[in-house]
Amino acid sequence: MEGGSLANSDSVNVGGRPLTARRFLICTGASPVIPSIPGLDSVGFHTYESVWTLEELPKSLAVIGAGAVGCDLAQAFAHLGSNVTLIEAAERILPQEDPEVSTVIAQRMADKGIQLQIGQGARAVSPPSGGHTRVKIELTGGRAVEADMLLLAVGRRPYTVGLGLEVAGVAAGPQGIRVNRYLRTTCKGIYVAGDVTGGPQFTHYAGWQGFMAVRNAFLPLNTVAVRQHVPRATFTDPGAAQAELTEAEAKGLYSSRAMVSKWPMNEVDWALTDGETGGFVKAAHLPNWVVLEATIIAPRAGEMIHQWTLAIDKGIKLADLARSIHVYPTFSMASQQLALRAYSERLFGGNMGALLRRLARFGR
Repeated sequence: MEGGSLANSDSVNVGGRPLTARRFLICTGASPVIPSIPGLDSVGFHTYESVWTLEELPKSLAVIGAGAVGCDLAQAFAHLGSNVTLIEAAERILPQEDPEVSTVIAQRMADKGIQLQIGQGARAVSPPSGGHTRVKIELTGGRAVEADMLLLAVGRRPYTVGLGLEVAGVAAGPQGIRVNRYLRTTCKGIYVAGDVTGGPQFTHYAGWQGFMAVRNAFLPLNTVAVRQHVPRATFTDPGAAQAELTEAEAKGLYSSRAMVSKWPMNEVDWALTDGETGGFVKAAHLPNWVVLEATIIAPRAGEMIHQWTLAIDKGIKLADLARSIHVYPTFSMASQQLALRAYSERLFGGNMGALLRRLARFGR
């Protein structure tokens, strides 16, 4: 079906045919950002949308942008056999993630032969003067990179073009369509969900918002459906996942009250068996065991993060996770091991520990 555009607040044109309804839900997503790099028009390039049309593997690939998409695709092409160079203007890859996550994944990339050009932006691109490569990227640090294919992965922007938002009275801007916390726009009967809202751009968040938007559109007692922090996973090798805040954000909000516990994957039996010992589970919590955040880097990080998300959402405390039975052997045992050590150190340390030791002697 052709895309539609709003004709007014209660009708939409689809292929010249008007459709009328009391409520509409806009879920147009986002599109790749094409940066303003001099010479970009003179070379061919791909984005995460067009890369799937390739019919053969490039011998060499340059990726501009080391966020989640750039890192995912850089590793994928490297695993398939391309010589990959990853270019990032920030001082580390995955700049939105915990710095420890960036360090572990950058080391894995380097070990696999991916060339990292970090702290350097792309100053200009051009066809190379000679040789067999197709694109030359001049870096801000003075170096140049040549490759057979260029992949742009510098971000995504909400897709609002041609939707007829103005005629329907729907407010929007560069950051997306404006919504209230129930996902309703400035037009009463029009709701929005997903990337086009300008919030966190994750498939699971968009799906959840789609459900919540329909619920709020048709049922009373609306439910809040806009969140500042959304659990996420980056499907790199190893994977990374984050629930709620990062460690730095937790310490910024709670100062010395934020306590950090960490468990390395080299003390998890399943990780040892698989030879995946470079990661960790880390959680920040308050002295009363309320969980503030969790960071995981492990092959199954996306699966492991769910219990931490549930704990944060429902107020399940770290001590509760310590007492909950976890299946052995699994990667998720790392979460219980972290909670057990933090709980036992508090339980048997300080004045409480002294009291328990006296009681234990009395019990003999």
